Parts: sequence; structure tokens; C-alpha cells
Amino acid sequence: MVKTRLRQRLLAVGVAWLLALSWPGVALADEAHAGGGIVTSKALWAGVPLAALALGAIAYAFWRAWKKPRKAAEGGWLYIIAHFSHNAKLFLAYSLLSEVGAGIWRVMFNLYLLALGFNLDFIGVVLAVNFLFHGLFAFPAGLIADKFGRRFTFALAIALAVLSRGALLFTTDPLALLVLMGLSGAADGFHAVAGGPFIMENTRPEERPYLFSLNSAFLMLSLFAGALSAGFITVFWGNILEVIPADPLASRMALAISLPLTLLALPPLLFISERRLPADRIESFKELFTLKNIQSHAIIGRLFLCSLIVGLGFGFVTPFFNVFFREVHRASYETIGTIMSLGTLGAAAITLFSPMMVKRWGRVRSIAASTLGSIPFLMLIVLIPALAPVAIFYIARMGIYSVSMPLRQQLAMELVVTRERGTANGLVHMAFDVPVAPAAFLAGVIMATGNYLTAFSLAGAILVIPAFLYYSFFAKLEQKKFVPALASGGLVRPVGGGSSDSL
Repeated sequence: MVKTRLRQRLLAVGVAWLLALSWPGVALADEAHAGGGIVTSKALWAGVPLAALALGAIAYAFWRAWKKPRKAAEGGWLYIIAHFSHNAKLFLAYSLLSEVGAGIWRVMFNLYLLALGFNLDFIGVVLAVNFLFHGLFAFPAGLIADKFGRRFTFALAIALAVLSRGALLFTTDPLALLVLMGLSGAADGFHAVAGGPFIMENTRPEERPYLFSLNSAFLMLSLFAGALSAGFITVFWGNILEVIPADPLASRMALAISLPLTLLALPPLLFISERRLPADRIESFKELFTLKNIQSHAIIGRLFLCSLIVGLGFGFVTPFFNVFFREVHRASYETIGTIMSLGTLGAAAITLFSPMMVKRWGRVRSIAASTLGSIPFLMLIVLIPALAPVAIFYIARMGIYSVSMPLRQQLAMELVVTRERGTANGLVHMAFDVPVAPAAFLAGVIMATGNYLTAFSLAGAILVIPAFLYYSFFAKLEQKKFVPALASGGLVRPVGGGSSDSL
């Protein structure tokens, strides 16, 4: 019976995945062959039926979990969700709201800079500064999260993001843009660092794969909503202001709309209560700044190296996908928003199945398989000249790669102890984001010459390395189900232990 249900679920997700992949091809094929390569606003509606179906199914599933928990099979998704703590449910609400504004921003800001007349060289520098400060501030953000708590860190991230992004819309001075983008990157670092420790402190061990996956999926659904609306909002303001969508004024108004949407994530934070025991709290800044709360030096060093190489590969292509669609395929803003939002939706859907992969293969093998499996689709994106198949490959790449994201974070958090989680997470995020900066700068210089193939090839080659490193470093450790508790990295107590792990 269990195997039958598993086959039915796999069949359902397979059909949904094929629909997600085929939809942009159907929607864009006629327009791509119509000549000129410019895709019109018709493509905006390519994802609407799929989005409505997916969001409706998710809403129904969660309604059943909250309202009818007895009907959920014990040990299944709905049963686990129904028995999440109050804090965990509020955190999911925060995740679902926190990235709507960011989704609009990520689609439109590079295009806004292009509309202002900045070239790809400068955009590469802007992205480099953003990721550099994201990485540099991830470590102090981890210290703040360990000292003042996770809720305070989330609220601080929202405030910094709104202030810095709002100021970005009132200047075109290159130096001011770079300074404010650095502040915006720092704000993103605060949000990213606090999530993993919060999940560890508010779930039981058997719940964690589900909450990590749901958190990642909800963040991507939030991004999806923002990305899907980005092109539409730009066209809307273009019509109101009687300018073309590529006009900087229309893009600026769309970006302005993203700011109040970012503030929507604040209400759930007001009702979250911290769940850290006194023994887990850091009493003094001296203890933090001297890193005396760090015990798992060997493990954190390995995680740091893996994250650094993943970030290097990430920086060569991922920040430039919207520019690639615009410059190479001459896609409209609505089409870019649609493709990127469908990619995010597909990633969110596939991420929900990462606990199933963990049960089958384990976290480490799933991370390696997801990272390696995304590389062929990354190369197909740059090698195929037609927009419709490129959109399909983009969605496939997003879905396959996204499986590794919550698993990497969960693995890192389970391999360290409670008192060092925020600091360790900050170090790992710093390792990811700091190399993104020089990679994005170099990619901008390369792409400015029209040589996109070199940047994509470098990214694919680099991503092979961490896939093998994760397996080499952590496969045997995961099988033993132990974590380090000595400065030497010795293995002395099982995963899931610690004062806060039983909450």
C-alpha cells in the first residue's frame, strides 16, 4: 500500500513537472518563430494556469493539515505539517511573505540599470559589491543572531532592505549605487543566516527535513509571486505614465512597489517566541568575537570550503540570467518575469520532494546528485539559440539544483552544536557570497564582449568540484550519524543531541 501511494505521488509530480517544462515551449513557440526574436506580453500568461493549479493544491494541502490533522496519515507530509510547533507555522508564514518584494527587485533591478544606460561592466561591479557585502556581513549577522536571537535578526534584515532599496531609487550616481547595493547585500545576509538555526531550535529531528524543505519552497514561492508580477507591474506603469516598459521611470515604479510588499513579512514575527534555553545563550560579546562558542572547527572548515566553491560557480551565471534573456534573446520584460517565475515555481515544487530523496539516498548523496544533475541543463541554456527550449532548460536546471539548497543548510546545522549555529551559519554564508563578488565582476567583463559561453562553461566546471567534495567530506560522517563536539573535530555525540534539539 505504501509503495502504491509512493508510485502515485511520483507519477503525479512527474506529470506536473512535464507540464511545467512544456508550458513555456507552447506559449513562446509561435511568437519565437514570428520573427525578430521579440516575445510580446502574451507570454506573461504562460504561467498563470500552472501557477493557479500549484498554489491551489498547496493551499488545499495545508488547509487539510491545519483543519483535519486526523485524516493525515501518520508520518506523511500532512501529518508532519499538522504537528509543527506554533513557532514553525509562523516562520513558514514569514517565509511565504518575505520574498515577494525581493522577487520583483531581482527581476527588475538589473534591467532598471540597463534602462538607465549603464553597461554590463558596471552591472557586474554592482552585483559584485552586493554579494561581497552579503558575505562580509553574514559573519557579524551570525554573531548578532546568537547574541540577540533569531527574531530580532529577521526584523533587522527587513528594515535594512527597505531603507537601502528605497534609497537606491533616488540616485543614479555610480558611487552612491555601489554603497547602497552594499547595504542591501548586508540586509540579505542577516535574513539568510538566522533561518537555519531557528529551524533547528523549533523542530524535532524527524520534522527537520520537512521544515527545511518547506522553508526553501515557501521562499521560492514568494519569489515566484514577485517575479511573475514584475513584468506585469512594469507594463502597467508604462501604460499609466505613457512610456514604454523599457523606460527607467516604469522600472523605477515597479521597484518602488516592492518596498511595501517587503514589509508584509513583519506581522508573523510579532507572534514568534524565541525557543532557546539559557544554556544555549551567549552571555557576552567577548565570547562571540573570540569565537569561544565555536567547537566544531574541522567540520566548519569543510563546510566553508564547499560553500566557497559553490558560490564561485554561482557568481558566474545566476545573477545574469535576466540580462542573458534580455540581451541574447531580446525577450520582453514580461517574458523574462514569466520565465524566471516559472523556474522558481518549478524549483519550489521539486524542493518539496527532497525529504523523499533523503530517505532514499541520504543528504550527502542527494546534494551531490542535485548539483551534478543541474550542470547539463546549465550548458544547454547557453548552447541552444531558441528562446522556448532555453526557457524549458532554465526551469529544469532551477528545479534540479534547488533540491540541494535546503539539504546543504540542514546538513550544516545538524553537524554543529546549538551555541555555534548562528556563527557557523554566518561563516558558511560568508564563504558562499564573498567569491560571488569577484565571479560576478569577471562574468560581467566577459559577457560585455558577448561571450556568454565562457562564463557558463566556467560555472559548470566549477560546480563539479563541490559535488565531489561534499561526498568525500561528509558521506561516511552521515552514515555514522554523529556530529563533532570537540575543537579537534572528534565525533562524540549523535546528531539531534544538544539542549535545544528536543524542542
